[in-house]
This record gives sequence, C-alpha cells and structure tokens, in this order.
Amino acid sequence: MPIHIIQDPLQDIPKTLQNIPIPTLTEKSDCAGKYVKGKVVFKGPLVSRGDHLNYILKIVIQDAPQQSKASNYTSINVMLFGGLAKDFSHHAIQGDTVVLSGFTVSPSPTFKKDGQHPCSLHLDGDKACVYVLQASAPAEKKSGVNSTPKYTYVPLKELKLGSVVNVYAVVTFFKVPYPSKGTDYCSTLKLADQSGATVVCTVFSKNQDNQPKIFKTGDVIRLHRVKTYPYLGSIALVTSWGWSAVTFDGTAGTPVVPRTNSKSFHFGEEDRRAVTELREWAANVPPEGSSVPLSAVEPKQFFNLTCQLLAKATMDSTCTLLKVWDGSRCGYPLLTVPVEEGALEGGSPAVTEGQNLIANVLVYDNHVEVAQALKPGAFLCINNLHAVAQPGTSELSFHLHGGASFSRGICVLPLHSPEVSKLKSALQACAEQMEDDMNTCLGDMSSLTQLHSTSGGPETSSSVRKCTHSLPQVSLAQVKSSAPPQFVHVRAQLSSYQPRRLYQCLKLFCSQCKAIEDVPDAESLRERFEEAAKDSMPCRVPWAVTVATDTDDAGRKIALHVSSTECPADRHSRLVFVQGATFQEMCRLSSEHEYMLPVRSSGGELALLDSTVPFLFRGKRHFYGCQQCSKGNVVKSPAGTTEVWNERNISEALGVQLMHHVAVMKLQLDDGTATLDTLLFEGSEDFFGVSADAMAHSQEAQDSVQQTMDMLLPADRETLQRPWLDLCLCLYAADENGETQVQIVNTHIRKHPIAE
Repeated sequence: MPIHIIQDPLQDIPKTLQNIPIPTLTEKSDCAGKYVKGKVVFKGPLVSRGDHLNYILKIVIQDAPQQSKASNYTSINVMLFGGLAKDFSHHAIQGDTVVLSGFTVSPSPTFKKDGQHPCSLHLDGDKACVYVLQASAPAEKKSGVNSTPKYTYVPLKELKLGSVVNVYAVVTFFKVPYPSKGTDYCSTLKLADQSGATVVCTVFSKNQDNQPKIFKTGDVIRLHRVKTYPYLGSIALVTSWGWSAVTFDGTAGTPVVPRTNSKSFHFGEEDRRAVTELREWAANVPPEGSSVPLSAVEPKQFFNLTCQLLAKATMDSTCTLLKVWDGSRCGYPLLTVPVEEGALEGGSPAVTEGQNLIANVLVYDNHVEVAQALKPGAFLCINNLHAVAQPGTSELSFHLHGGASFSRGICVLPLHSPEVSKLKSALQACAEQMEDDMNTCLGDMSSLTQLHSTSGGPETSSSVRKCTHSLPQVSLAQVKSSAPPQFVHVRAQLSSYQPRRLYQCLKLFCSQCKAIEDVPDAESLRERFEEAAKDSMPCRVPWAVTVATDTDDAGRKIALHVSSTECPADRHSRLVFVQGATFQEMCRLSSEHEYMLPVRSSGGELALLDSTVPFLFRGKRHFYGCQQCSKGNVVKSPAGTTEVWNERNISEALGVQLMHHVAVMKLQLDDGTATLDTLLFEGSEDFFGVSADAMAHSQEAQDSVQQTMDMLLPADRETLQRPWLDLCLCLYAADENGETQVQIVNTHIRKHPIAE
C-alpha cells in the first residue's frame, strides 16, 4: 500500500529507515533506506494527463525547526506520480505531517523562481511510500485502542446548510449506479439514523467501482466529506472533493466487515460501535424491499430476489436471459424460454427440469451490460424484478425492466455476506433433497440395473442428450462397422481418457483456418518476453503519449505508449502498448489496466511480438493470434475504430485473427460389445457445462471438470459400478483416406450446482 495513515511516527515507521534532514539533501545523496519528514505547507491540484496511469501531484513540505537550524533551505518541492498521487490527493491535506521514502532526488526547475530547495523529490513506482500523520489526529502512544475518535460524525437531524460533514446512517433506499449525463457514474441514496431524520444523498464517481458497495436496504454506510445543500425545502447531501464511503452489512449480530475499494481507510473501535448501534436501531424499523423467495412469488408482483446464477444467454442487443435459482420451488409453473444452440453459457442441472426450480429472468435495456458481464456461479440480488403471468396460462416469467426506479438493478453479492451464507445453505439442502429423491428412484430400479446385458442397458444415465434426433440406440460394435457421415445414439461407460492432466487438454483454435495449437506454458512465455525485453530501441509514436518507467534491472526501462487519439467511453479502457516488459511485469501491469499490448521496435515503428506470445493482456486473461491468418504485425493508430474496446474489435483493429480456447480430449468408451475411441472437442462445453475460456482462467471451472471426470471414471470402482452415459456420436471422414473419426456431441453430464 503506497499511502499509510499513521498515529505514532515512532511506532509506525519501519525501524530500518533513517531520517535525512531536508537542508542536507543534494543530488548525490544516498537515499536508499532513508526517509524525509516534513509538514505539508502547499498541496496543488491533482492533474491527469489523460489516463489513470499518469496522474501528477505537487506538494511542498517544510522541515521541522529542530532539524533546519541555520539553513535557508527548509522547504522542498515534492512531485508524486501515478496511483500514489491519486491516493495522496484523497487522503492528505495541507497541514498534515508526512514521511517520505523510496524517493529520488532531482534538480528543481523552479529553484530560482520560488526560492525553495535547489533539489526536488520524485516519488513513483512500487518502492515509493508515504506515511501520513493527519493534523486532525495528533500522535499518541497507543495502549489498546485510541479513546479519541478520528472523525466527528453529525446526526442527520443536526445538518446545517453549506457545511462539509461526516455521517453514519442506514440505507433505506438506493438506486444502482448508472451513467450520468456527464462523464461520471451516479447513484441516489436515502439515509436515516437514530435522530429520526431522513435525507437524500447523491454520489458521483469517475468509475462505477468507486461507488458505495450497497447490496440491499438496511446496509450501513459511513460517508466522509459530503456537502449539504438545499433540496425541495429540506437538506440533502452530495459528495464533495475527497469524499469516501465505507459500507457494512446491516444484519444485527453478523461480523462487522468494511466494504470499500479505498486502499487506505481508518476503522477503529468507535466505528465498530457506531455500526453496531445503527444495526440495533434498524432492527426495530420495518424493513422495505426485503428479498422474496421463488416459493412465495405471486403473479404481477414486483420483488427482490437473492439467487445464484446458473447460466446466461444473449437473446438480442436489448435483452439477456439469466437462469437463476434460490433453492425453493415456485408455486406456479415457470415459462421455458427457448435459446439458440450454443448461445447458453453455463448450464442448468438436468434433474431440476420440470420442478419449477429454475427461473428464467429476462433482463432489458440499461441492465444488459451488467448482465452480460456476470459469470455463472455468481450470487446475485436482483431488485424490483417483475413476475409476469403469461396470457391464457398460469406460467410465470420474470422481467427486469429498463431504468433505475425503485432501486431496479443487479448486484453481485460478496461471498462472505450473510445473504450468501443463507442462500448456500438453501441450495445445499435443495441439492441433497434432489439427490435423495434420485437415490430412492434408483433403489426402486436396482433390480433392472443388475440385469443389464449387452442387448440392453441400465435404466438411468449420468448424461442427457440435447439433440433433436429420433434415432434407435445401437451398440459400439455396430458403430465401428458403420460408415460416415451420420449421427448415432449409444449407451456406454467411460473406460479411459487422455490427457490425464486436464490442463493439457486446453488448446488454441483458429476458427478461420481451423488450426489447433498448444497453449504456451509460463516458462516458455518468460523466456520469450525476456528476449523481447532486451529491445530498447526508441519508437516514434505520434498518435500516443509515451511514459517511461524504471525497472529493477539497471539501465532497462519500460515504455508505455498510451493512445491519445482514440476516445472510448471509459478512459480506463484505452489501449496501452508496452515496450520492454518481461512476462511478470506484463501480468502486474495488466492487473492495473484493462488492455495491455506487448510490443517491440521494428524499423522505428511499434510492432506486435510474434504469435507464440499473447498479443493482448486483459487482467488474468491472455489472448493469442493465429500466425497464418493474421495480417502483418506493425501497429497503426487505432483512432476512430471503436468507442468501446473488447478483445474482438482490438484484434480486428490490429489485423490479428483471434484464437479461442478449446478443450480437446480423447475418451475411450465401452458397452460390453466393443471399445471405441472418441474425440471430445466441439461438444466439450456442452458436455461439462463449463466453457473452455473459463477452464483456462478459473480454478473453480477446472475443479468442476476434474470432479466430472472423477465421477465418470472413479478410481475405486469396478467396471460394473461406473456410471452409464447416453451419448450422441457424430461419425465423419477425418481425411482424404476415409479414416472415420467419432466425436461426442449434443451431450450434457448431469450434476448438481452445489454452492461452495
């Protein structure tokens, strides 16, 4: 953390650091392991150079009198860069005392003009660190918890016009954040506290992630530096410069866990007491808009639903389908929404079909973008959901209409929240009940299962066919004597599979030339990036702003070329072309910026690296291009190509043919008449209910696939005890010699989505 709020410099500053007085600083000073201490006598505005990686803030600090003595140079200019500048601007003010470490000393360009110290201090990068002793909280020696609160909080009934205040309150109403008419995101809250007053608060932020983390009415919120203003004859609140928010679950008796995106915030025993008191007060106030389970929903009702997302599908540009459940059965039949083949991401457990457990939620208009970003398995709170009865039937569908009225929207709940814990218990109980029902059914059919022979088969299967073919079931011996092309239905057991290490089944696939390539391992990528990082030739990039940063390797710098001509809707989504970075550095940078592209110098121009490395880093996801189908590698200006970037239009703008992750496995089947080698490729996502992209980037998805294979081929069971599978197979000629290849298609494995 680059900014540390401290109470006692003697206790909170690392003992390994040594003080160096400001008057003694020179350009040749050895600053390693040293710190400079002073009072902030000037704080300038936070300046952005067009990208969140390029903030600059100037401050002036003054040395303590006992350190300066006879020297005239007691004040020095300090320049802070990047995220450090942004954090300092939000957490420190003029009059605070600061301790700086990890700085560099440079000549001051304004020395003759301002009469300050001939040198200036620069703080940038991971090694730079600032300790802030805030003027409002004088240092005390700690004995347990500070008895003096750090901030003063004003009851809502005592608010005065034109003042900047700190408040604690309970959220009685909220609108999910939405884009304002300007460049910010906006949300509206209605707040109440023990004083009996209710006020409206409007929150503005540059990013949606910086909005308060409110999931339901009744949550507790702490707001710092909000301003009062007149509104409809009463007093309202609006965020002002340097505002901050911390929220808490409002359920009495649950742990007090702060929710915030701030890198540094104060939270002590006084805050814990304030949250507890508000929770106890709110427990006696009738709740508004509490969640309703599916089992209690009535037609035409608007309600809030706490649920788990099982699957989603894009219906059109204005509508997305979400398949959700909460472990309860709806009292009305639920409408089945048809989805095009291959459009569904995730999957519903087959045993839930026809049991009114899975609700189809149609999400419209401004909520579509949020819905499309959701991942199956996420826990959601959907506010102001509408239960719509179908004309002429008793079937229900659920609609999340456009707009933000009545707190309408979708919230992703944190895993540690009480709502998720309660929901997991309900889902677990539901899954166990379904399993008991299935076991009872299997027990009644056990005699039929034991009579299985080569001419017949068990009455139950661990898979379900999703195709529409009306075909008789045949044996594997018959399949081996059949000629392609054709589809066949079989019932068989899994006898072996390859590769045994499932991560090896992930490949890169080009949809244009149909090439399949191995995914490079981390060691190979490190070697290739280290070789490319040696390229330090400068590039002239007229369409970008270039910023150079130092690295741990002496003499090597990383150049960040940030496009200054493109204008995406979100300035944090601009393309950053990175020259001279290692693989580890690319991974670190991509965690801070959404779109990072590794490049090299080629004849004085920017060029992509070769196709053996990712051309795009997006968080933890890496995207590759096809060597055969991509068009050149010189990077041209992306100006005017799009308003919102994603991996698809980035690849198009760069002339790169995007490759996709696919899962390729070889499964050997056995039904007692013969064994048959089959390929699981195009139907792998349907088979596992997990996308190959999720397998590549999610440990949870990898574990799900491994559990499926362990179920199909348990190590401790005899052949007769392995589950039977109903499969749809596709026979086709693999090459010009007419060799028959068999693929498993249109088949889904039955399994319960147990919440972990």
